[in-house]
Amino acid sequence: MKKIIIILITMILSLNATTYNVKYHGMTLGEITDLSTIKDLYLKAKVTSRVARFMLGKDNLVYYGGDKPDVGSSKFKKDKKMILYAFKTSITQKPKFKKFEISDTKNITLSCENNQSCDFIYYKKGKVNGKGKIEFDENGEFISITEEKSNFEISRK
Repeated sequence: MKKIIIILITMILSLNATTYNVKYHGMTLGEITDLSTIKDLYLKAKVTSRVARFMLGKDNLVYYGGDKPDVGSSKFKKDKKMILYAFKTSITQKPKFKKFEISDTKNITLSCENNQSCDFIYYKKGKVNGKGKIEFDENGEFISITEEKSNFEISRK
């Protein structure tokens, strides 16, 4: 048990030291410097693209699940597909299979076959409505998360 706790703390501390790019439809929106906020089910990105900053009208973009965080002047985007739940679970547990119920007609499944990747599938009314992949390096540290339908990606620089 002590080894698991030490590994989790090491992973969380290593996530804090790295910068990640946030891309949407191939356009780099900004960067995330602190992934530790995933424990509170939100990610905050500093908008680095001038075009994106002009369109959003804010310097920060917050992607959140659950309750809206108090982050100040930011553009907020609700995680309707529960991708952040899958992301948080993949980082902390890497389960072989886990299903998250969103509503009677929506759910997301997470499956981690090995220590280097996890796949998630979002279902709406029994049909696949999105899927993606979470990748880790050989040490089990987070590299990237991609969602195919919206062409959304967070990846290590």
